[in-house]
Amino acid sequence: MAVVSVQQLFDACEEFELTTAKLYSDFMIRLGSEDDRVAQFWEEMSSEEWEHYVIVHFGRNLCERAGMMREPVQTADAETLAELRQVLRESEERVARGAYTLNDAFRMAVLFETSEVDDLFMRLVGVIRQAIERLGEYHLEKRIQRANAHMHDHLDGLVRAVRRLANDPELVRYAREAVAAHLG
Repeated sequence: MAVVSVQQLFDACEEFELTTAKLYSDFMIRLGSEDDRVAQFWEEMSSEEWEHYVIVHFGRNLCERAGMMREPVQTADAETLAELRQVLRESEERVARGAYTLNDAFRMAVLFETSEVDDLFMRLVGVIRQAIERLGEYHLEKRIQRANAHMHDHLDGLVRAVRRLANDPELVRYAREAVAAHLG
């Protein structure tokens, strides 16, 4: 297992958040044309991913100032990052071909949101907390606490949308179980 540096974790999380935001934006454009509720949901999901990206950017600045960028992150490894890149790349290709339905988009979103991508983001939040501690900039902790609370709302919103818009009991069950296991 090849441990990654704080720099590599920031780079990966930045890439993952931007890619996911773009995919959700594509879902909004393609799937929202017939139902405004669908368009609104995917627009909100995309915006929330952009907010995650802002936190990554904010945290990168803190960690750079704290001199942490070359430090190892024991809870992240290069193999996991490569696997996640592959999952996102395959999803990007599928979306580019237009070969998906609303339910497929929901399944992709559940996969992204309950995968290691989310876990890596939360690990990165832990690294950012270390930088806050090192720099003594405790006033920034509130921003991180809001991000943590927002992550649960993000997942709950996905499950509610699947239940409301998918009209597929099996998909609803899949989403609920995946989110419950992830939050576990």
